[in-house]
Amino acid sequence: MKTWIPLAGLALVAVGAVASGRRNLAWELKKRTHLGAFESHHHEAKLHEHEHAHVTHNRRIGPDMVAMGEWEHLTSMHAHEHNHPAITHSHLPHEDAEHEHLGEAHIHDHEHPAVS
Repeated sequence: MKTWIPLAGLALVAVGAVASGRRNLAWELKKRTHLGAFESHHHEAKLHEHEHAHVTHNRRIGPDMVAMGEWEHLTSMHAHEHNHPAITHSHLPHEDAEHEHLGEAHIHDHEHPAVS
């Protein structure tokens, strides 16, 4: 039963992406199950600025903790110059790398965001 819960979640996210018109179902399933034809490629180091989300995990305290779960995400949007080191990795081919980057999670040091 525990195996079906993540699979159901995967299916819902894939169907949502398809319903929004962003992707077709086959592409979403290949990406999310890691069964697609991944391509190895390289991204050069980059320094740029754009608005992005900052997400923290907040431990809930109080009576709603049991009903709502122990942890919640707190999200804020902000923009500042930050860097990305060069990387070589594999995944399904980019359709629009710049646009996709805006939704990708990445980590940087907020005290030194341009050199982390």
